[in-house]
Amino acid sequence: MGSLLLLVILFVYMRFRYTKKRNQSMYLFTETALAFLFFYTSTLLYLTVLPNQFSAAKDQVSVNFIPLHSIYQNFHALHHGYPALVYLNIIGNILLFVPIGFLLFCGFKKMTWQKAILTGFLLSTSIEMLQWLFSTYGIITRSSDVDDLILNTLGTAIGCMVYILYRSKKGVLR
Repeated sequence: MGSLLLLVILFVYMRFRYTKKRNQSMYLFTETALAFLFFYTSTLLYLTVLPNQFSAAKDQVSVNFIPLHSIYQNFHALHHGYPALVYLNIIGNILLFVPIGFLLFCGFKKMTWQKAILTGFLLSTSIEMLQWLFSTYGIITRSSDVDDLILNTLGTAIGCMVYILYRSKKGVLR
């Protein structure tokens, strides 16, 4: 985790040099949002793509290309007394990407909700593809699931809505 903090410091330094070189103004709110976005995305990639305590057992690695299949299985598990599985998988996948949608709006002046949702979708797609690729070659033991892609994209959309509500309360809607 210390290396992630070092990466954020390097990112802030590079942003400072970039804006000075282009003779642009720096805004504390925007730069802070970009630093948080960089840190959060780096942490998200670290937790989802690299081997860690969240990795599955080798016999539990799977790939699901059928939309809504694992969501249905999770709700089925809920009816059979396993609510933790639902909260961890469904709610967790949504909540993981809410900050992405919110921070994209905070960090980029010309961000639209369509671009933000597309960015969340592409980030989630990259994560799922890397999990599949790395699991195939035995680097990590993670499952790839199209439902994660759906839930992560939904989380990004919710993050966009939270930002839009936040800005409308402040009276400055883009």
